Amino acid sequence: MIPRSVLAPTFGLFAGLCILAFPAVAADSIFDLGRAQDIAARPMALGGSYTAVATDASALYYNAAGLSSVKKHELSLSLDRTVLQTTDQAGGYPSLSRQAQNMRIQSLEWLLPVPTVRGGLTFAFGYYRPRTFDEIISYDDAKSAANGTYVYKADGNLGNYRMGMGVDIAPDLSFGLALGYVAGTENIHVSDSGEVAELRSYDGLNLEPSLMFKISPRFRAGASLVLWEDIFNLQDVIEKEGEGNSEYKYQVSYPFQVKSGIAYQGNTFLLSADAHWNAFSQYAYGSKSVSTLDKAQYNDEWILSAGAEKFLPEANTVLRAGYTFNTWPETFYATNYDLHRLSAGVGFLFSGSLSLDLAYAYSFWGLGGDGLTLDNREHRAMMTMAFRY
Repeated sequence: MIPRSVLAPTFGLFAGLCILAFPAVAADSIFDLGRAQDIAARPMALGGSYTAVATDASALYYNAAGLSSVKKHELSLSLDRTVLQTTDQAGGYPSLSRQAQNMRIQSLEWLLPVPTVRGGLTFAFGYYRPRTFDEIISYDDAKSAANGTYVYKADGNLGNYRMGMGVDIAPDLSFGLALGYVAGTENIHVSDSGEVAELRSYDGLNLEPSLMFKISPRFRAGASLVLWEDIFNLQDVIEKEGEGNSEYKYQVSYPFQVKSGIAYQGNTFLLSADAHWNAFSQYAYGSKSVSTLDKAQYNDEWILSAGAEKFLPEANTVLRAGYTFNTWPETFYATNYDLHRLSAGVGFLFSGSLSLDLAYAYSFWGLGGDGLTLDNREHRAMMTMAFRY
């Protein structure tokens, strides 16, 4: 059990960081937040409920404090295949369906444990894509006969190059810290009365401290806080047919983002649950030339998830399943229903050195407003390979 002499000041420090992280900023939003997505197959199969489970390479994203339990070097690679399907309708016009597909490297990490007399100390380096900008909107309306079908298509990711560490600071308490360089792009193409192409590129930094508590031999709790995230350069280049290019530069300040979770480890099974809060109602942006940023019109984002896995010793295989509920933060369209995700997966342990995890997730959400309905379906398949030595 964690001694109170350690637990009380630790919770006090973490609460203090949360208070300092909340910015008081005050205009209208013009940027997409994208959608949160998991960065490895095992956490995706568990619905993303991984904050108190993270004891492998993906801990660099979910909870760096979990890195301290890793005792071997680890190299991990995740590949992601996504199919996004939309069915949209405006007024009484027939609905239109479109599809977009992508295949990407979702994460790449390397762990470096350091021998210590007591406890654990592990460093990690990696790259991952925690949010996607993939989106399609397509419909016919009163203008279609003269201007053609309206089509909006976006793709891209908000990626993160990150280094971090996890260290045991008490027998049942670990601390983690991760520093990331944010680098992403969003490609947008709009067809209506004319052709419009837009490219947004992001550059920034973030800092994320985290904790892992061992409440009992089988029960763990985790918490992680994006204390600071600043997009110091957002370049927006717009090309309109017959009008040439326009270029704009912005800076963006993200509010704090909190991950919390619990996990229970049985003899041959695992149960986990997470609650993530992204305070996007405090998201702010402004021109590169201004010193004061304006608040964007977003809602806070809540991501609630639960997952379970069952180990089959005779087959050296793990079966997994999970569910995710994700509120919709953007307000450009009304939310008909928030995002729901069902997931499942399997893990194969080939030896003490090599593992393969496979996962599938099906997501659905609906948007609309002013006679427009946007119905979305997303299929994702992910494979994660890990080598430990």
